[in-house]
Amino acid sequence: MEIRLAPYITLRTGMFAAVVASEEEMIALFARRPELKRYLFLYISGNSSRLLTRIGDRNATFDVRRAFTTHQLLTILRDACHTIIFIEHDPVLFEASGGGMTAAIGQTMAEVAAGSLVILYTMVPDRSFGVLAAYADRIITLAPEQNRALEQTGKPVMHRRKRGQEGRQSTLEAF
Repeated sequence: MEIRLAPYITLRTGMFAAVVASEEEMIALFARRPELKRYLFLYISGNSSRLLTRIGDRNATFDVRRAFTTHQLLTILRDACHTIIFIEHDPVLFEASGGGMTAAIGQTMAEVAAGSLVILYTMVPDRSFGVLAAYADRIITLAPEQNRALEQTGKPVMHRRKRGQEGRQSTLEAF
């Protein structure tokens, strides 16, 4: 099973990917990937979800679980038997737990990825996301303008410096 996230980024079964992207990018992923409906899909969120109500068409293979504590999240991950496991990162879950629990969850995500595709998603990375992402096979950051430019030209886009930024470094913003 493969999901093309961007022109040069493909996610496969057996992979744990930590993804930083806008809400619109992730909603578009669900909308433009009808093949996701063919697989057992588990959507895990914390106390609240910014994406779940906006995803739209879901079928019977789309399961939703909510974790209100880190222990519940760990239990949900250990019991999961889905092809795709999508975890919407909720930093509130990790505020009270120690770093050891966060590391244990990251390790469990990596272990679960041996038989599934595990995607850990956040819009804005924080410290706990960084701890979890340290166990990921890939860390991916998607910028909306970057994806549109790549899809149109197929080539990386170099952003030039603006006036008054002569001493700053310009970066290549595509893979």
